[in-house]
Amino acid sequence: MNRAFTALGIYFLFHGFFLDIIVIGLIPLLSATAAEASRKALFPWCRGGYPGFGADEVPNLAPTHRRFIAENAAYAILRGGPGLYILSGMGPASLPVMVLAVVSYAAEGFTIANEIFNYGAPADAAPPMTLMGIFSTWTMITVLNNEGNYLGSSPDKAQVNAIIAFVAITWLCWLYGVIGIIRGKNVADDQEKPLLE
Repeated sequence: MNRAFTALGIYFLFHGFFLDIIVIGLIPLLSATAAEASRKALFPWCRGGYPGFGADEVPNLAPTHRRFIAENAAYAILRGGPGLYILSGMGPASLPVMVLAVVSYAAEGFTIANEIFNYGAPADAAPPMTLMGIFSTWTMITVLNNEGNYLGSSPDKAQVNAIIAFVAITWLCWLYGVIGIIRGKNVADDQEKPLLE
C-alpha cells in the first residue's frame, strides 16, 4: 500500500461512513438538538424554510428529513465502498468503485446547485457543494498519478476518462450553484431598492 491511496481510502471511509452514516443518519435518532445544529451548519438545504422549498423548516425526522438520511445512506455505500476496496489492497478492482464515488459527487453537487439556482436555497449550501468538487478532484489526481502502479501499469482508460468527465461535471454544477447565489443576491438587491415614481 502507498501513501496516496491509503490517504484516499481513509478519506473515503471517513466521508462515507462517519459523515454520511453517523453525523447524518445516527445523530438525528439520538438528539434532535444536535441534529438541528449539524443540519444548520452543514446541510442547510435539507432544513427547508426558504421560499422555493416551503416556508416552514423541516423538523428533525420529518418525512423530508428521513428521505435526506436515506439519500446519504446511499452516498455512504458509494463512498465508503471505495475506501474498503482501497484499504483491502484490491488494486485495479478499486477503480470502478472510485468511478461510482465520483459520479455520486456530481449527483450531490447538482442537487445542491439546483436547490440554490432554482429554489433559493441559502448560500450556506455552497461549502458542501464546493467540497464535492474538491473530493472528486482529489480522487482524480490520485488515480491519474497512480502511485506505485496501485491500479496496474495501464488502468482502464474508459474508467479514468469517466472520472475526469464527472469531475468536470461536478465543477460545472458548482458554477451553476455560484451563478444561482449571484443571481439570488441581485434579485434581493433589486427588491430592496425603492420603486421610482
